[in-house]
Amino acid sequence: MRTYHSMEEMNICMKGKFFYMFGDSTMHQWMTYFENKLKTLKLLNVYESGWAQKHLGVDIERNIHVVWKRHGRPFVHLSFVSLREERSIPREIDLIGGNEHTVIALNIGVHFRLFPVHHYIRRLFNIRRAIERLFLRSPETKVIIKTENSSEMANEYEGMSDFHAYVHYFIMEIIFKDLNVGFVNGWDMTTAFNTNQLHPGEYYVRNEVNMLMTYICT
Repeated sequence: MRTYHSMEEMNICMKGKFFYMFGDSTMHQWMTYFENKLKTLKLLNVYESGWAQKHLGVDIERNIHVVWKRHGRPFVHLSFVSLREERSIPREIDLIGGNEHTVIALNIGVHFRLFPVHHYIRRLFNIRRAIERLFLRSPETKVIIKTENSSEMANEYEGMSDFHAYVHYFIMEIIFKDLNVGFVNGWDMTTAFNTNQLHPGEYYVRNEVNMLMTYICT
């Protein structure tokens, strides 16, 4: 794994790339990291509110395009739900043409813990089929999948426990293991860091982003 600590290193890696991120708040941390580190990235006002709003940043000089959108329902909290532009990850992937300049990163997990596991399995299979269609029209597109983080287990043990997350981790590995995609193993990394936080600090997110950028820049 290479390291990309300076803004110059990150800009060189990201130059000319259209980067799409779909997922939950742990994927949102990647977007926040880019916003804080890439000082030349200008955020556009998309006229939404709350943390779950779409984030869209561009760097005209380097031709960098970065967007984060929350995955489609289900969500643990109703405040995340919007009917204005609600599309699942498979639908979002189907709307992307793809090319050698396109990177798609995605994750789902924590918001599915409260629901029967077959909903999670069905969503992952739909995502897999969308990725297969993407590779048929654009095999050079890079796809990176992030697994769930371990969490603090402070409350809601029955519904939100790491037991469900561990089951999700194995299911995701089985469904995507033979596709030409990169994995950022959030479960192993948060366990190794012993963070005991669903949303670890920047020191951890930096390692995830370093792994991501190792996939897309080498």
